[in-house]
Amino acid sequence: MQKNHWLNNKINQFPDYLLLGVILFLCLIYRLFYFGFLHPGLVLYNSDSVSYFVFVNIFKGIVDLYRTPLYPYMIKVFEYISKDNLVPNLIFFQQAISFLSIIPFYFVSKCIVKNKYLMIIATLFYGCWHPILIQNVHLNPECLCFAGSILMLLVLVKYTEKPKRLTAASLGLLPFFLVMLKPTYLILIPVALLFMVFRFVLLREERKILYWGLLGLILSAAGILGYCEMNKRHNGQFALSNIALNNTLFHVSYSGAYREGGDEEFIAIIDAKRHLGHYYTVPFTINNDFIDRYRNYNKRFPQYLPPTQDMTACLNFPDTPNYPPERIKRFIRNSQRTTVYLKYMMERVFLIVAGAYGNLFILFFLQSVIIGFVFFKYRKIAWIQGFCLLFVLGQFFSIWLVGLDDMDRHLMPSYPFIIQIAASFLMVLISFLKKEEIVEVIL
Repeated sequence: MQKNHWLNNKINQFPDYLLLGVILFLCLIYRLFYFGFLHPGLVLYNSDSVSYFVFVNIFKGIVDLYRTPLYPYMIKVFEYISKDNLVPNLIFFQQAISFLSIIPFYFVSKCIVKNKYLMIIATLFYGCWHPILIQNVHLNPECLCFAGSILMLLVLVKYTEKPKRLTAASLGLLPFFLVMLKPTYLILIPVALLFMVFRFVLLREERKILYWGLLGLILSAAGILGYCEMNKRHNGQFALSNIALNNTLFHVSYSGAYREGGDEEFIAIIDAKRHLGHYYTVPFTINNDFIDRYRNYNKRFPQYLPPTQDMTACLNFPDTPNYPPERIKRFIRNSQRTTVYLKYMMERVFLIVAGAYGNLFILFFLQSVIIGFVFFKYRKIAWIQGFCLLFVLGQFFSIWLVGLDDMDRHLMPSYPFIIQIAASFLMVLISFLKKEEIVEVIL
């Protein structure tokens, strides 16, 4: 016990720059081994990657109906720098952003976890975990989502430590940029609003500062609505992203609820195509607009990269009529308002909560119990933990509503939040075993 106490004191004496330097060095060595020896020259891509090679010019109102503009703009920048080396340059940039994001993750962990052992373990885990690392060489925005989520956590931590106008405004404005990176971040708007409203009601001394945060949220919401209006003017639909339409068509087909959709032509199409595959066949036959656009995306995609199986399927998909979006949406609404679809969606809840992510939901439940215990016993609110839980649960809600079988990819923006929740829960367990006050480590 005395030896452990001595070691603990010794580690606590190390300054942050030294501990962080060691962590960065270990992560760098592991990454060099991982990508230099285990997977040299690895580049991952699929049909989704192709769809990000869309031409956008938001200043001229040219936007895409299926992809928000931040990642396509990044591709555009690297095309301008060197089109021949676009992929290596983009991969290097993603590797650099991923590696540098370890630094803010360390400081976020320091504030949330409050235990140097767990802080070091959590940061090393983030810096070396395969599902995060592999996204560095994938041509999609998930790699940048990790850094974006950590930036959101950093702003949140800075605000709760010392509320200021700039951090409050950043807390409101940052969701807009993250939504432009990936629409799944839309849940940040209501979560941040709930966070600010509760603090506005309970912490009177922060009200003048929170006005700036609320103003930031208003600007974010206005920016998102403005982007939807651009889509309406350029593409004919008031939408942030129309990917959800294809995903919902898949669920309508897979559930069997399409038989009550009230459109005999669509029902006949699905009956004829279901056996060929629910996703690539049914949605793209009815919503062929996506395939027309996909062929244009592919013209900008690096042609020296051999097409994957799903890319080939999209490129060789036969032309079908471009049915009006209003007709498709009416068919979906009719199909969703059925007991068949309701039963299917309830089964999806069970599949997600008790099946695919049962262990995670046990963690969320236990952490929620701890947050509730601290509130009722000490009249204290675990602001950061509450924010993290709400955001992650919001991600699961979007997965349930319109997500597909690749649930892990939909959940990736939540990974930094989940790591912090898990590390905080372990800290609570350690405190419980040491018979320390839980309130000191959860807040």
